[in-house]
Amino acid sequence: MLPSVLVVHPPMSVARDFIDYPYFADLGAVQVATVLEAHARVRLVDAFALPGASLRWREDGRAHLGASVAVVTAACAGTWSVIIVALTPFHRPPHRDDVLGAVLEDLRRDHPEAIVVLADLYQSGQHYVATAAADVLASYPEADVRLEYEAEVALVELVASTQKPARHLVGTRPPDLDALPLPRWDAIDLDLRDAFMHDVARMLGRGRWAFPIDRGRVLPWLSSRGCPYECAHCSSNPDQAVGAPKTQRRRSAARMTEDFAALAQLGATAVHVLDEMVNVHPRHLPALLDAAEAVDLALEFPNGMRADGLGPEELVRLVGRITTLSVSAESGSQRVLDRIVGKRLDHRAVDRVAEAAHRLGLPLLVHYMIGLPGESAAEVNETLQSAIDLWDRFAAEPAVQFATPLPGTRLAAGVHLPVMADQPHDWGPRFQREPSELPGAVTPDLLRRFMDTFDARMDASRGPQKLVLNATYVCNNHCTFCAVGTRTQVDGHPTRQREILAKYRRAGVALLDIDGGEPTLHPDLVGLIHYARAIGFSRVNVTTNGRLCAYPEFAARLVGSGITSLLFSVHGADARTHAAQVGVAEAFEQTIAGLRNCVRLAPEGVELGMNVTLTKGNHRQLDDIAQLALDEGLRWLNIQFLTPFGRATRMVAPDTEVAAEIAMRVIDRHRDHMKLQVINLPYCFMPGYEAFMAGDLGKRARDMVFVNNDSVNLAEYLAERRVRKPVCATCPHACFCGGFYELDDVPEPPWLVRAEDLVRRVEP
Repeated sequence: MLPSVLVVHPPMSVARDFIDYPYFADLGAVQVATVLEAHARVRLVDAFALPGASLRWREDGRAHLGASVAVVTAACAGTWSVIIVALTPFHRPPHRDDVLGAVLEDLRRDHPEAIVVLADLYQSGQHYVATAAADVLASYPEADVRLEYEAEVALVELVASTQKPARHLVGTRPPDLDALPLPRWDAIDLDLRDAFMHDVARMLGRGRWAFPIDRGRVLPWLSSRGCPYECAHCSSNPDQAVGAPKTQRRRSAARMTEDFAALAQLGATAVHVLDEMVNVHPRHLPALLDAAEAVDLALEFPNGMRADGLGPEELVRLVGRITTLSVSAESGSQRVLDRIVGKRLDHRAVDRVAEAAHRLGLPLLVHYMIGLPGESAAEVNETLQSAIDLWDRFAAEPAVQFATPLPGTRLAAGVHLPVMADQPHDWGPRFQREPSELPGAVTPDLLRRFMDTFDARMDASRGPQKLVLNATYVCNNHCTFCAVGTRTQVDGHPTRQREILAKYRRAGVALLDIDGGEPTLHPDLVGLIHYARAIGFSRVNVTTNGRLCAYPEFAARLVGSGITSLLFSVHGADARTHAAQVGVAEAFEQTIAGLRNCVRLAPEGVELGMNVTLTKGNHRQLDDIAQLALDEGLRWLNIQFLTPFGRATRMVAPDTEVAAEIAMRVIDRHRDHMKLQVINLPYCFMPGYEAFMAGDLGKRARDMVFVNNDSVNLAEYLAERRVRKPVCATCPHACFCGGFYELDDVPEPPWLVRAEDLVRRVEP
């Protein structure tokens, strides 16, 4: 009589940010159950394919994946000589996971005579967390046996034996992957599993997925096990003996063809290939693609491929077959790749693949790590700059993660990781978000600063979020620092400017700054504001010297036009200082009068603020200027440092360090009374005040359109007059800071508008 065996893939709880692909973790249970069918009477209970299988959020913020514990244990009714329960990395070994613990408690209660085996059911392709068998058994006293690594051979022997098994078993690799049967997915309710996958995608709500799991029937599959490369961070080949080489075992081309045909017969529309590294051998990936094309199956390869194993032919064949191409770069530093990671990869191969994928229209995801032992801050910046460069040039999406020393990896040797207070030993959020304190690595606090600024740079790089429209070059001041310089004082063409507003609004831009020159001198300023609000701009700011607002009628029209904020340029705390900066004796009185009119007349919801550009002549008055703003009823002050365009030269600029010290003291005094922003200053001048520095980050998300209708990205435009210095190499802000402004006398910029050019552009 055949022994009776129950194979259980239990439900699991995962952190909101989790490693790998928990919704495919049942592959091991299905594979083992299929192998055991030749040796026992087998029932497979898959928590992902039972009534009620879903994703639900727990009170502790974790996601429960699968059916409830009660539904799972009810499905296990019967008499069983052996019960095999999967222990996945998502169950947080070796510590007791509450979901798995509850399943084991019920199984032990309902089946006291059965041998309960807690098994990895390892299939390769997912991270492996090495744990001591004694620790696992201590956490789960309901289990009789702990089985590590690949389970098929060991479980056949255990089921066939009449002897009591040892408490700790080590799996043996199946010698021939072709000899293993294809997992019998028809042994579970695939319709319920499909519904589970769709529900996971819906509940996670992540927008576009790089590797979607909800396009029809999606099934996991492996064409190989293991990887021959010795990368320090990788947990493949967890059963590798000390000193033994890593290996990869692959299915034959004929077997892959047979597998894909069978998966298609099961109704699969897409197959997620979970190989550690699918393109190690030059003939393996082409053969796999042949098999998929024969039955027209969509594919996904969530684990990154080797860029140096992707040739032009493979890239062309992947177009339309996959959603996203994933490659692993690991680092932007060749030294780190060679001496720390040990990847044996020429980083130029990643650039080549990025360029080719962009040309083919094939979305690309590139994996990187920072925080490796022996990696310098400058090399962290190399990696981040490489990621940004491939994004800017080829739209290659970067996946930058902290290096995490998973137990059992070369990276983890001799490393003690702190216990996370809220979720101990949960490799999900740690792998994604938590830096580790590794020997010779950049400190965790500094790594977080690198990551925060990189994430912010990427957020600001996904298309413009704000439009800065230079409405006119006409101005009634003559500021010593004016970026407009000596350009011809002309207005922009109102019809063309409306077209520009409409174009940016169609692209999703909802924020608008109207600048100049002096925008209030544009004859159609109020009309432009009305039009911008009518087509959906949610916020419209105007920066003005405010002199025209000294006329109450104009002030009322402007503040009632639909603007949401109004910034007054005030460059001195008194008439003499202000006049010296703006070149007009009566300007201060008119500006303050205009400001007061707008304060008095502005409807609720219109934010009023002050803007000051620091010069040699006014920077020591900054505290008085801030007090002036407060006295006039303003709760917002922008502090601008010079940008080297137009008349802004070294002769006008204050000593930057002195001006920055003054700005910090003003922030300290007024931070509780008003909103303060520092603009056009590298972060290194004001350490600890980053929260007040708009810096280059906001400019990366802004396009500026000149009077002649030319447009530029504001950060790229300003970068023309900036230089990097040695201190930039290790700065955590380098991924978006362009360096230091060169404030020597500068030529007029290339976009200088000549009168004859403007006439030619705007003639109907």
